[in-house]
Amino acid sequence: MTKYEELKRKISNKLPTWKKHLIGNGNGNGVLFKIAIYFLSITFAFVFIYPIFYMFMISLMSNTDLVDSTILWIPSSVYYQNYLFAVNGLSLDESYFKTVINIFLHKDLIITSPYMVEVRKLIVIIAIIPITVLFGGIYFENKGKLFGVSLFIVVLIMIFPKSYVDSLYVAGTTTLVTVFSSAIIGYGLARFEFKGKKLIMVLMLLVYVLPKTLLFISRSQLYGTLGIKGTMFALWIPSFMGQGLQATFFILIFFQFFKMLPNQIEESAYIDGANTLTIFFRIAIPMAVPAFVISITYGFAVNWNELFLTNIYLNGNIKTIPMLLQGLQAAWGSVADYSTGSDVVNVDFTEAKAFAGTMLSIIPLVIMYGIIQRYFIESIDKSGITGE
Repeated sequence: MTKYEELKRKISNKLPTWKKHLIGNGNGNGVLFKIAIYFLSITFAFVFIYPIFYMFMISLMSNTDLVDSTILWIPSSVYYQNYLFAVNGLSLDESYFKTVINIFLHKDLIITSPYMVEVRKLIVIIAIIPITVLFGGIYFENKGKLFGVSLFIVVLIMIFPKSYVDSLYVAGTTTLVTVFSSAIIGYGLARFEFKGKKLIMVLMLLVYVLPKTLLFISRSQLYGTLGIKGTMFALWIPSFMGQGLQATFFILIFFQFFKMLPNQIEESAYIDGANTLTIFFRIAIPMAVPAFVISITYGFAVNWNELFLTNIYLNGNIKTIPMLLQGLQAAWGSVADYSTGSDVVNVDFTEAKAFAGTMLSIIPLVIMYGIIQRYFIESIDKSGITGE
């Protein structure tokens, strides 16, 4: 056998091994597959991270750096005054606890709407403790730990900046009401048969595809007649009735989850003496945890960034972070110093100041998603898209 034939035979013997390492087989993925996955992951990650990174770097620049063509990414010096202004413009320089003390000390505000707004807000915040203990006690036996966790949350909220608390109050309560009502409606549509069920589904989808601007005038007039316009009830009541933001989407998610609930489980529960509410709270809800994670995460982000409906229905009685961000340029005009001795170069409002405010406005969303992103991804994987 010649050396050429021997070399050819060795290459032929090793080819399956190299093929396995490069392409992979049924027992594992090859190098080429892993390279392709990492390349696509890094590419998509860059697409999402790039705008945030760009805004952050611009927010650290002075007006001089912005007009300097030699500076692209790294500022010549960190101009932190952009963030100082954004903190002031977004009302992040005052804690909610201080605001509560101030408004209760001013007796002339007792009969005005700001007073009542703060009273309702404070009641809802304090109500976190009994609600957590009451409903959490259905699923956890250690009520003392539930009380401690809920008390810590309340204290943490009280020391948050006022505008963050306002945004959490609007987005958080509206999201929870929407998700809870969506779960009830989805369970009823999935587990019960009644006349007009298909018609309700069609009407629900029809309302979902209608633009929200089409109905806000009639709703605004209706809420004004009922006397709830300018209060959170203008957002809570439609959310509880299944008409909140993205409520139809959440209803369909819960409908799909509860539809997969085996009939034998309900039948066994009925035999043991459980009623419909007991089955819903003790059996259906624990099985639909992925649906709750998806709905709460997505719903909170949508309600946090909502500007149109909150501006119309709340009449400016509550200023959320997006509302304040919208008026950031006007706030700068009221504090800018155009006198001769001021920093004339940096006196104009630029995108650096707007980006600083934007970065501060998305911090709660980034923190929230960073904490629950693992559960959010797992919930999407279990959301029934594959039919399993």
